[in-house]
Amino acid sequence: MHGNTKLILWIALLSAIVFSAAVKWAPVKEEKSRLQRIPIAGSLYASQALPLSQTESSVFGQARVIKRFYRFGRHGFMMIVVDGSANRHAVHDPLYCLRGDGWQINTREEIAIDGGAADLLRLSRKGVKREAVFWYSDSSSRHASIIRYWLQTTLRRLTFGQSALEPVMVILQSTGDEKPDWRTILDQCGFLFEI
Repeated sequence: MHGNTKLILWIALLSAIVFSAAVKWAPVKEEKSRLQRIPIAGSLYASQALPLSQTESSVFGQARVIKRFYRFGRHGFMMIVVDGSANRHAVHDPLYCLRGDGWQINTREEIAIDGGAADLLRLSRKGVKREAVFWYSDSSSRHASIIRYWLQTTLRRLTFGQSALEPVMVILQSTGDEKPDWRTILDQCGFLFEI
């Protein structure tokens, strides 16, 4: 190798190391958690806080998490919202968690929601059937792609928080034998799309 080529390679390596260290240790612009804006009650719904299980507490760690049971008319559903800005490893693919908890994913379909799309899952475990809807939101767009989430958070870290808000993960899950009317819930609970 020529001397100039070696020098260029050393400079590139040193630059990559310095940039990696800066991304790792430089503070990312932190915004106030959007989870505080999630209302407890409204004219069409009411909720109550639910405690995190020991497993959930272990998985979520320092991440900001809200877990609530919402009553919307005759329908009830559980909502978990995870803001991973304090622990980016806490936000993950819900399919992995559900399977790990013993649920079988019978069907998965994309549904349109305000600002994008979500995934509707039909689940079963030991004769029990449930449904879940999940998406990731950066407050302006919504999607159900873990790869897109990883790209968004990576870009956010590379730009020191200047690219966009930290995406949050939103999961709604049925709690009883009756299937919620997800279309009505998603159309009438506008607060779900203000996060």
